[in-house]
Amino acid sequence: MASLRDLDPRARATAQAFVRALQQAGVSVTVTSTRRDASVQQGLYDDYRAGRSKYPAAPPGRSTHGIGLAFDLKLWPEVYAAAGRAWERAGFTWGGRFRDKIHFDFRPRPDGRNR
Repeated sequence: MASLRDLDPRARATAQAFVRALQQAGVSVTVTSTRRDASVQQGLYDDYRAGRSKYPAAPPGRSTHGIGLAFDLKLWPEVYAAAGRAWERAGFTWGGRFRDKIHFDFRPRPDGRNR
């Protein structure tokens, strides 16, 4: 199982607080991925391109997972949209906007707005 401790130190506390808030709301949360090296990212990218994965994956060097500024969560299916909206209200990017509902990213929201 992945650990939020592997995130960039500047992002770690925010991710931990987000996961804690979900858990305090009674949501079951599993962190499935955080920082990835290039070989792991290449494998995920290859699997996605070959149709072996339903989740999009960027090529190595283009994923924020590679620099520790993204994490993936396993949540109850009915919770993803609300969790994604909460993440976006904090000013960040949720992957559900690009068919990757498990992905929570520290890039600013694409529309530049927060809250």
